Amino acid sequence: MLRLWLTRRWIVATLVAVTFGVACYHLGLWQWHRHVEQQTKVTAIATNYDSAPRPLSDLAGRLADLPAERQWTRVTLTGTYAEGSDLLVRNRTLDDNPGFEVVTPFTTDGRTLLVDRGWVPSGEDAAVTPVADPPPSGSVEVTGWVRTAEPSLGRDLPAPQLASVSVQDARRLVPGLDTADVYVVLGSQQPPAAVGSHPLQLLPRPTEDLGPHQAYAYQWWLFMPGGLVFVVLALRREAAAAAEPGDPASGDVGPTDDGGLGPTGDQTGDGRRTPVAAGATPRTRPAKPKKVRIWDEEDG
Repeated sequence: MLRLWLTRRWIVATLVAVTFGVACYHLGLWQWHRHVEQQTKVTAIATNYDSAPRPLSDLAGRLADLPAERQWTRVTLTGTYAEGSDLLVRNRTLDDNPGFEVVTPFTTDGRTLLVDRGWVPSGEDAAVTPVADPPPSGSVEVTGWVRTAEPSLGRDLPAPQLASVSVQDARRLVPGLDTADVYVVLGSQQPPAAVGSHPLQLLPRPTEDLGPHQAYAYQWWLFMPGGLVFVVLALRREAAAAAEPGDPASGDVGPTDDGGLGPTGDQTGDGRRTPVAAGATPRTRPAKPKKVRIWDEEDG
């Protein structure tokens, strides 16, 4: 079987199987990293979301690079909203309904951050900018959760729309925004906003589902040896077929029609053949004399 495996066809098949196994390993590793990231997010939500609020100033030194375990930290901040400066983040759903998230610049302790005030439904079509009730005026105490801003999607949208909660994109519309790449999701505020004809709905608690990434990682790793197993089974099957008696590839030829023998040697009385040593001439059985019947002699 080793000689058969060293043929070009089976070497190529083995290389393909090894490549398949390596690809499965890396795909499983990718899914595992996604699982670890999601697990870190879920742990941060479970730890921080319902905790007692703390002043945002306590995190002032970490806002530039908010660590994963500090995501969804509950904070309080006091300041003023920039009225008439709402930004609308499109393609946001709530209970499977399309809409926008409304983020508003909020100035506190000499810095201006974005506060996600909630969700409003879409207008008649994407070209129609929805209307949202304004934030409360004057000094406002906001309680919410601090998060790292979303990456920019690089889309050119009409003002005041954004494709994501990106501080980088928002800074083009609000030049005075702080350089910290964070924003605050509103939980409550005092005084509350006046209820008008276009109220905002606060964003719900984020999901704590780990998702299927761990199961996908295990599946890819289970597939790793599949290619090699297939090659080994197919190779053994072909080798067994080549070794069967009567196969021209094996050089094993059975008895001839006249009772003689092929090149493998003599045939014993029980039908078995004895091997012939290398270089020896196979023995053949002498031809039997033809039987002559009595009436044939008389006719002659």
